[in-house]
Amino acid sequence: MNHLAGVDEAGLGPILGPLVVAGTTLAGPEGQAPWRLLQQHVTKLKQQKGKVRVADSKKVNQGPHGLQRLEETALVFWTALHGEPPPTLADWLRQLGHDLEPFARCPWYSGLDLALPRRADAGWIRLTGELVARALKKGGAELCQIAVRVVDVEEWNGLIADTDNKSRAHFHAYGEVLGQLLQQVQARLVDGDRAHLVADRCGGRMHYAQDLRRLCPGARVEVLDERPERSQYRIVEAGKQVDVTFAERAEDSAFPTALASCMAKYARELLVECLNLWFAGRVPDLKPTAGYYVDGRRFLDDVAAQIDELALPRHRLVRVR
Repeated sequence: MNHLAGVDEAGLGPILGPLVVAGTTLAGPEGQAPWRLLQQHVTKLKQQKGKVRVADSKKVNQGPHGLQRLEETALVFWTALHGEPPPTLADWLRQLGHDLEPFARCPWYSGLDLALPRRADAGWIRLTGELVARALKKGGAELCQIAVRVVDVEEWNGLIADTDNKSRAHFHAYGEVLGQLLQQVQARLVDGDRAHLVADRCGGRMHYAQDLRRLCPGARVEVLDERPERSQYRIVEAGKQVDVTFAERAEDSAFPTALASCMAKYARELLVECLNLWFAGRVPDLKPTAGYYVDGRRFLDDVAAQIDELALPRHRLVRVR
């Protein structure tokens, strides 16, 4: 059996909205590529009618129907794993294991009862999710796990205060998901199995051995290769072996990393939508924002009067870095 896992994130650069890290794991016969196994229902290079696209979320989420296509990808695979799409954003966050109390401290997240799906057809999501699950089972494969970790602005600012380093703050959350997937994959390995986790490179970092040793304290971590475009490691514990690769544009070559990219981006888009809806209800003709620096500053200027009038907690709204 071949075990594949992938990790990616969305929202590292913005000053508004959360950072989201996601990871997925699959298992199946050696040599059976997921894109090929699911080709009746899944496409990679371009959008096709009746199929979901699993690719870099920036490619999926483009054009006038980008958010609908991103939602279809995320919810179809969630349904393939769990049988049903989540009815609301709050339900999804709970299913992912999130404590909603930190969100409750942010007035702009008072609308977490956002009904899902937002743009896609719920019936089509359920049907296609069932078809994907059947195709995986027919091919002797399995979607094992979808993990999504939301780092809200208050937590992010706390991590920056603790580390005084954006890269270390980023890897704190990234490492949580990475460690969760490694633990899950290692628990499933039996003699003869192979396992490979592919993560998108964290900024310009090239060295990850110490981080992997911290995540797997009982394991031997071997450095196989470290270069600007790709770093490769082998984790060996109790006779079980997992290869880990950090690579630029990992989502272009690894199905679970591409799926993780879509999951992370979808979760972030939903939470940014909550933020936009809440402020739009208080500022007439407010232009929504994606939260990136220049437009995020414009948005903050547009809502400055409401921030002051309502004494909104800026440390929960705006990132320090």
